[in-house]
Amino acid sequence: MSESDPTYALGRSDAEHRRLTEQAEHLRPLTERLFLAAGIRPGMRVLDIGSGVGDVALLAASIVGPQGQVVGIDLDLNALEKAKARAEFLGLSNVRFVHDDIRTAKLPDDFDAAVGRLVLMYFADPAEALRIVAKRVRSGGPVVFHEMIMDPGLTSVAASYPNESLWTTIAMLIVKTFGAAGVHVQMGRQLLQIYSAAGLPVPSMSIESFAGGGPDFAGYSWLANTMRSVAPLAEKFGLAKISDLGLDTLEVRLKDDAVAKTLLVSSPPFVGAFAVKP
Repeated sequence: MSESDPTYALGRSDAEHRRLTEQAEHLRPLTERLFLAAGIRPGMRVLDIGSGVGDVALLAASIVGPQGQVVGIDLDLNALEKAKARAEFLGLSNVRFVHDDIRTAKLPDDFDAAVGRLVLMYFADPAEALRIVAKRVRSGGPVVFHEMIMDPGLTSVAASYPNESLWTTIAMLIVKTFGAAGVHVQMGRQLLQIYSAAGLPVPSMSIESFAGGGPDFAGYSWLANTMRSVAPLAEKFGLAKISDLGLDTLEVRLKDDAVAKTLLVSSPPFVGAFAVKP
């Protein structure tokens, strides 16, 4: 990790690792559609950037099958140990994980594809990182990334309808914390420019969110746990006091507020992009 990289606003605790897996359940259908549209298919060798606890790598492994292979790389050794354990528990022999920085790692340059989710937003120079990633992919292989739009000035990036709600208040506090940490909160919107700067063709793109409402929507837990992960930084930046957030009851209060107001609540937009390496 470069000293100039943005702070990983969510931390690297066991609770955050559990939150990542929870988040992955919401994002799996979106990312799977993106991978299939990009041409990820059985038998491919795929490089996964920023693997964390392995959710994207395991998804890719399910697509490429036993004749394919997935190599995941990440800087968080504790997260990778969990990813390895998950792969072993599932009996997957087509996944391995590397503890290293993609910008300096010694990896082959003949992968059939490279993928990543919510990772370019954490590089000091996302275009340079993408250029290095693309070097690992053979000519004709897809380079596929899934990133968020988190604009502190727009409540629509993670909002409810009607808009005045605890969901929107907490979502915007999270977005502001990411911004204060130096994260590239507009990365979803910047993907076309980033691909161009990395020397790749104009990517095919899509944009999706997940949404819901009512008493059984699992998103209340996701938002509450995301706030729990970013709360220390929110307090550090003077955006909120942890003691005022009521983290122990936040999930219930989010649900109760949404049910009482018959709210539709949604995640930030997730922008998918893929381009074939020339």
